Amino acid sequence: MNRCALPAVALLAVTLAMPSVARADDDEASASPANNEAAIALNKVLQVLQQDPSSASDACVDALKELHKTQDIVATDEARSKDQDLAVARDVLESDYEDATQICGADARTLCRTSSGKLPKLPPACAAIHAQP
Repeated sequence: MNRCALPAVALLAVTLAMPSVARADDDEASASPANNEAAIALNKVLQVLQQDPSSASDACVDALKELHKTQDIVATDEARSKDQDLAVARDVLESDYEDATQICGADARTLCRTSSGKLPKLPPACAAIHAQP
């Protein structure tokens, strides 16, 4: 069992429950289609890993922690003001989504290859990540 299995379970549950990055409001800078696509891709990967959270690597858990830290920064900046730091924070958040998707995606694809027949909910979740570009 992965030494970070319990934190992975908590992070996977929290990440799956989080809202998407982009909000549908009047500020076009905050409504980035790339952010929505990144959130959707990561959620598909996490749906696979949620079937067996112990298969999430330390690198995946660390990437999710970094993503959450950046989400907090963006939320704080959005609440405070619409300044230049917010644009930078959003760029970093998009990058964090891409990193987490790539790192956790490797764990998810490994789980799909090795355990697809053992977990009944895994095949549909695996099909969803294989269908994404």
